[in-house]
Amino acid sequence: MTYFKSGSSNSFIGCLILMISISSAFVGRVSAQVRVGILVKQNLRTVLISPAQGKYILTNELSDTIYTFRTDDAVSVSQVGDRLVVKSAYGLNDTLTSCFLIGSGNGAAFKMRVGNEPQDLLYYDSLQILPETKGLRLVNAVSVERYVSRVVQAEVGYGAAEEYYKIQSIICRTYAIRNLERHALDGYDVCDHEHCQVYSGSKNPTDEVVKATAATSGLVMLSAENDLILSAFHSNCGGQTANSEDVWKEERSYLKSVNDTFCLSSRSATWEKSIELAEFSAQLGWSNGVLANDFGWKQPDRKKYFTAGSDSVETANIRRLFGLRSTYFDIEITNGNVNLTGRGYGHGVGLCQQGAMKMAEAGYTYSQILGYYYKGVSLAQISSLQP
Repeated sequence: MTYFKSGSSNSFIGCLILMISISSAFVGRVSAQVRVGILVKQNLRTVLISPAQGKYILTNELSDTIYTFRTDDAVSVSQVGDRLVVKSAYGLNDTLTSCFLIGSGNGAAFKMRVGNEPQDLLYYDSLQILPETKGLRLVNAVSVERYVSRVVQAEVGYGAAEEYYKIQSIICRTYAIRNLERHALDGYDVCDHEHCQVYSGSKNPTDEVVKATAATSGLVMLSAENDLILSAFHSNCGGQTANSEDVWKEERSYLKSVNDTFCLSSRSATWEKSIELAEFSAQLGWSNGVLANDFGWKQPDRKKYFTAGSDSVETANIRRLFGLRSTYFDIEITNGNVNLTGRGYGHGVGLCQQGAMKMAEAGYTYSQILGYYYKGVSLAQISSLQP
């Protein structure tokens, strides 16, 4: 394969300019909100909620207003058996089967304190609270764009180029809309941790993130078949991304291996690990003698299988068994040790974050960068999609 170079990329740019287009193939609308299951890993029995901005009311399961918050107000919600006990310093004392915190006004936001945490968490829009066997179910119904800005901040952090924040905004928005039914049986759309996307009440988006999210407002990625794509990404590809079928079995036309030299100077571009030969063979289920000293195996390009004689195993399985940073590694056996020299960090499919960041810093646009890592995709507005 030929690696493209950042200093001589006229043909690269020429190939990319038309890769992303604005699509209006659909009619209809999708939801303007995402229902996020928050703090789902904590078995909470009590939360303290209070308004931070805008006006808030508390309603019961029948949508009857049972409380109107003052500006300096707070309400405790505690689970007692299969009921909620709600109390405030201003006279509220009621028992409910569920309750809803509903905000109004521009940028309505509420604070929530849980357990012994000294810091309040901040969320936008509305909150549903229900009692469950394992504790309170908290569902934050939040606008898509506010959700996206929170996820981008959590996934990227601080100091990235504005163009890269735009990229991550489109990726996160696409993922959210594509997975609106992932947790349907749990009573919400997506969760707030790595199983879906990290969404934190303690990491408020910076002005740069909010600006980038607004600049790409409503944009999602579609495949050539006009389906929302699986917008996979990883930290560092080590110089070459992976085909989706080599990692997750299923082939996707837009998740094809590409060469990427931009990430090679970034952190996580290389790694090393040594494993005792006996342990390595035992974990693979291979008999002694299949591997021996002076054995070598290389991946000039990413491979799906590690082979030794007539035996083979998927590189993805080796990564899982030994907790490797990636599947992109070379092997050399000396002195009874399997020495792995690896490249990249993550599954390797889709967009390479550190490569894309370097491209954004070099002046490539978000559409050019997305078009390079996701083959044959187009951009469409959420409002143009069918539910």
